[in-house]
Amino acid sequence: MIKIVTVIPAKGGITGASMALVNSLLGFVGLYGRNVKVTVITSHNALKYPTLGKLIRRGVRCHALRVDRFPALVYWSLLAMKLLLSGRHDVAHFSTPKALFILFPAARLVARKVVLTLEGYPPYELSEEGVGSRLIGMVAWHASLRLADLIAVCSDWLRSLVETNHGYGSKMVTIHNPIDFDRFKVEGAEGGPLVIVARLHRVKGIDVAIRALAHLTESSPDVPELLVVGDGPERPRLERLSEELGVADRVEFLGHRPDPERWMRLARVVIVPSRYEPFGMPAAEAGAAGRPVIASAIGGLKEIVVDGVTGLLARPDDHVDLAFKIQRLMSDENARRRMGEAARARVLRNFTPEAVAPKLMSFYLDALRS
Repeated sequence: MIKIVTVIPAKGGITGASMALVNSLLGFVGLYGRNVKVTVITSHNALKYPTLGKLIRRGVRCHALRVDRFPALVYWSLLAMKLLLSGRHDVAHFSTPKALFILFPAARLVARKVVLTLEGYPPYELSEEGVGSRLIGMVAWHASLRLADLIAVCSDWLRSLVETNHGYGSKMVTIHNPIDFDRFKVEGAEGGPLVIVARLHRVKGIDVAIRALAHLTESSPDVPELLVVGDGPERPRLERLSEELGVADRVEFLGHRPDPERWMRLARVVIVPSRYEPFGMPAAEAGAAGRPVIASAIGGLKEIVVDGVTGLLARPDDHVDLAFKIQRLMSDENARRRMGEAARARVLRNFTPEAVAPKLMSFYLDALRS
């Protein structure tokens, strides 16, 4: 039996990186059952996420501490204490460099090996933060790479980037993020809107999609509505941009929603116009919902979307090219249906918890042998 422990911080909600790990463990427990024992240590906020509830129903031992109201220092100290009291484990698995860095001493005492899932590239992501936050983030990043016995990276692109700039190639393996496939049922949506599901940040390129929509209105009055599902610091600027370009009546900002599957099912086409994307969960989720995707030809998105087969790839930060790709799919119902079916089949083969589980088991065994 292999015993795994993970700590999922949830003081401000579960991050995408932590949710990817929860999905991975969902398939891992489902496939290997009694041969594995998984312990999750988290805080009470995490219990509102359905996927964690599904993991608990599969027999995972979950310690959800009522500590979310405490200051950060106390919060992390209580998580560390619970980790120390959780018993002996084979592997301690962390989903973020910060969590590994803070909890490493406790993890080393209770687990034979400590591993990390890598979901992003902090040297880029922290570039707009203040000096203090950037310094702390970079210290945690470099320390976690050094301290981890093995590192699972969410895409070949990110693995290559880290290895080229920092080394650690012998420690890293690619394990693509799984999605909760069962949530994304296929329903007819002919004539539906364009949909973006993203955090409203510059790197997500939502302004590029708005400019593409405005470009389309210059040649056609019949332009579909764009639904933007998500929230973030860019929202006021994006709303002003919609007004300035004359498409405010065609763009609806829905804010953060806990049910992305509902909006994916409504979509005629899902757009992922990111400027930077280590993986790109919405592209895989759209495929699970049977929807074709138009995505930027960058990062991990090129490992999800097969150009011309499951969707289309557009030049990043190029609203004219994105408008052309939107028009191409909007005018071809057969292509949309064909690509949506191919996208769902590809996600089922590669990006479900069950598809990822054997890779995760191999990852743990390699860590224990290293």
